[in-house]
Amino acid sequence: MEALPDNWADIQPDTVYLSTSGLLVSFAEEQIKLGLKYDQKGKHLKAIMKGQVPPRGNVGLVTSQESDYDLKSKVLGKGGNRRFHAKFIDGILHFSGLVTEH
Repeated sequence: MEALPDNWADIQPDTVYLSTSGLLVSFAEEQIKLGLKYDQKGKHLKAIMKGQVPPRGNVGLVTSQESDYDLKSKVLGKGGNRRFHAKFIDGILHFSGLVTEH
């Protein structure tokens, strides 16, 4: 199993990667495009690598409020107004390309 790259440009669509927290993750082509556009510094990728965290004051994955989605990436500071949402499909956290702003 390949480790999750720290750069959106190195991620292949629908390939399953292993995050540092032990979570299996995959990304749709649409999500990779959004990552390249909105996450040049890779903050969301770092949050995805970190895994689930308590919702207040942490960078990582937190519960998504979107219906049919399980988790969302949360980053603080610049770029922190966007969230990338994902759902578990057969034990793999899949980012399909849903981005929200808060």
